[in-house]
Amino acid sequence: MRIIFRISYMGFGGAEQVFLSVARTLMQDHAVLFVTDRSEGASYTTLLNENIPVRSLDVPRTFMSLWRFKRVIEDFKPDVILSAYPDTNAACLLSAAIARHRAKVVVSEHASIVEHFQHKSVLTRLKVRLIVQWLYRMADRVVAVSEGVMNDIVPLIKQADKCCFIHNPVRFNQAAPAQEATPVSQSVERPVNVPGSTEPETVTKTILAVGRVTPQKDYMTLLRAVCALIETRPQHDIQVMIVGGTHDQAEMARLTEYIDQHHLQSYITFIGFSDQVERYYAQADLFVLSSAWEGFGNVIVEALAFGVPVVSTDCRSGPAEILQGGQFGRLVSVGDSAALARAMSDELATPSCSRAARLARAAQFSEREISERYKTLFEALV
Repeated sequence: MRIIFRISYMGFGGAEQVFLSVARTLMQDHAVLFVTDRSEGASYTTLLNENIPVRSLDVPRTFMSLWRFKRVIEDFKPDVILSAYPDTNAACLLSAAIARHRAKVVVSEHASIVEHFQHKSVLTRLKVRLIVQWLYRMADRVVAVSEGVMNDIVPLIKQADKCCFIHNPVRFNQAAPAQEATPVSQSVERPVNVPGSTEPETVTKTILAVGRVTPQKDYMTLLRAVCALIETRPQHDIQVMIVGGTHDQAEMARLTEYIDQHHLQSYITFIGFSDQVERYYAQADLFVLSSAWEGFGNVIVEALAFGVPVVSTDCRSGPAEILQGGQFGRLVSVGDSAALARAMSDELATPSCSRAARLARAAQFSEREISERYKTLFEALV
């Protein structure tokens, strides 16, 4: 097969990582080509470093790419085109419709159409709705990253037979199952008693959250949960690390103000963006997702892949699917900081399942497993 991966920008988002994972596997036996709007982005460098074929259309906006991408289709002659995100999906479908070479087009949706766009402008919500409701009908398949996202799409395009869901792959190799007594990482021990005291040292537990600072991630609920947690646990026995760039300065200012008001500076550390996030998973005793909504929740699978116990909000659309209703980690209601604090304390004391079970669950989202599902889908179309 000849496959084009069409995406506007190769940043560090979920769709980019999915495309890279699938391409790495499929390019062993098939011809692949990435097509982007511009030759920039953190993951664009990854394409170059890994010798994955890529072509930039050199356009400032996706809808200015119609004719240039049409020519790429006619030149490369793909059997299948896989695209992501509403604007790019729309432009891709239009380019494929006017191209002389006929290719099967699979559009993918990585965010909840209901939740993700509810805070956008009326014009943006209308645009996305029209794209999904009318242009997605031109696609040969519509792939959602979770069953919840798929259920948002089906009522709009009214073609359930065209829709399916394929979960995102985990980007890290799963560790080999270890003996249950072997910890994922050694907790940091810090003495909090005065010199000469006979009191035992407090073991500090590291709690990890991964994701950009945005209202979607609802880190305020996490901070409130930390406040409640430190009231019920020995002083200084938890340390929270939040790994992710600051996407929303106003949200960051709100969080910083809360930290200052409640004297949480010694408990909370904002790491910022990291391209070596696996280092933090390896150090974590607990992973927490406090999001108000998700398309899937890749970071939960990543935590499971490192054997880390998980607590998550039961937000749309993915955490409950990944954790199978609480079998592989605790779920709490969105925005309920008291319930989140209790779940964090309980999961630290008594994890929901064994480390081996977490690793086995993560293995079901391996690059090989998920790429095989895409390959099966592509082969069925061509």
